[in-house]
Amino acid sequence: MALQTAEARRAYRLLRRNWEVLSDFEEPEALVSFLTAREGDSHVKDGVLAGLVTLVQMRAAASSFVALLWLGLWPGLDSVYRRCRRRKEYRPAEVVSSVAASFMALVARVNLSGVHRVAGTLVRGTERDVLKAWHKELVEHRHRARLEPLADVDGWVSSVPWLTPFVPRVRSFNAEVEELRAWLLPLTGEDTELVVSLVLREEDAVEVAASLGVSPETARKRVRRALTRLRKMKNKIPQKDFLSRNGGWGCFLEFVDSETTERALGGGC
Repeated sequence: MALQTAEARRAYRLLRRNWEVLSDFEEPEALVSFLTAREGDSHVKDGVLAGLVTLVQMRAAASSFVALLWLGLWPGLDSVYRRCRRRKEYRPAEVVSSVAASFMALVARVNLSGVHRVAGTLVRGTERDVLKAWHKELVEHRHRARLEPLADVDGWVSSVPWLTPFVPRVRSFNAEVEELRAWLLPLTGEDTELVVSLVLREEDAVEVAASLGVSPETARKRVRRALTRLRKMKNKIPQKDFLSRNGGWGCFLEFVDSETTERALGGGC
């Protein structure tokens, strides 16, 4: 995904001449730095990303613009990769392949007319699609495993439909998140969404704050305030395990300790 090839630079120069929003970014590296920086106008970033998605869908010098999309969304996609690594015991290369396939499929089909936040839609949608694909794969694998004993020595399989619906023993990460959200709601109220997004899902504070109409610092302060309340109520919180298998977070009470909080909120931000 190098941006320094002659072809990539020619494509970028042509794009820059015809796209006023890129006038401040003489080189593609400058554009990537702008897109990945925490500061900067989120609406301008979304406009650039939307334009790149459109160009990729039009297959206009697609490889160059795919590279810009990947690099511009790299912090979010890297977080998706790390979260997926925790949820499944796949080799790193397999996780990378799953994330890449889901991301490119989403870019190819996304309808920008109904999208308000391009970055958030692409990053969260990629993670959702990876987990859906893995879940489907798991269901199919276990279904085949349960059907195998029905085959005789000649390989014949009964044509009788398998009537009992398959229910995977391991709950999906998203299902466990929803259970945790339900436990948190009476305790953290309006701050629940921020706590779940920033601490548990490790989503980008700038994007989450923008989607909720608050500043990143306000979002972080609200999360710290909510976790302070949770620490005071530790002895009242049921000793129930959440996300121990899919998310790697262990006991629910780990969710409110200071180390987890600082890691999720970016240290002393």
